Amino acid sequence: MQISATELKQKTHLLNHIEEEDIIVTKHSKPFAVIIEYEKYRKLQEELGEKENRRKIEALESLGAYRLGGKDFARIKSEMET
Repeated sequence: MQISATELKQKTHLLNHIEEEDIIVTKHSKPFAVIIEYEKYRKLQEELGEKENRRKIEALESLGAYRLGGKDFARIKSEMET
């Protein structure tokens, strides 16, 4: 669903539909915000975190670095796998 910021202020009952679909809020015909259901947001955050962690592990492996912030490489990797 796409709606202007002004319409959203006037029709707040539309927020009841966020479980059914994402709501894109526009301001002056340009995307301004996206409203999504909390569980979907949480899953996206987890996926981004996992992707970032995999990228860091790959960087460490390619550099041959085995110590980072007081934790050794094996410990960091084992935390990622659990």
